[in-house]
Amino acid sequence: MAGAVPLAPPMVAAARPAAGSLYEALRVGRAATQVEIRTAYRSMAKRLHPDVASCGRGGPEAFLEIRRAYETLSDPAARARYDSSLGVFRGGGAGGVMRVRRWETDQCW
Repeated sequence: MAGAVPLAPPMVAAARPAAGSLYEALRVGRAATQVEIRTAYRSMAKRLHPDVASCGRGGPEAFLEIRRAYETLSDPAARARYDSSLGVFRGGGAGGVMRVRRWETDQCW
């Protein structure tokens, strides 16, 4: 087959972080604690770090993706901003639902 383009080697599915949210990249739920996030990051970093991983296991892009996810989710302020951009509110009142205060309705007349 002259002129055939060789296919890239398939990536191992377990080593490839999922595209989408940062939670999916680290394979944790949205309600994950800081300890769960750190544990997930460290276990994935051991497998995906470019100094350790073989060529077919995601490469440096996979490691950088989980690194960016960890940087955001490990910082409580950055995580809150990220969650609010997704429409997820954390902490606060019953069931983790934040009450939106409005000046017009919260007056003490």
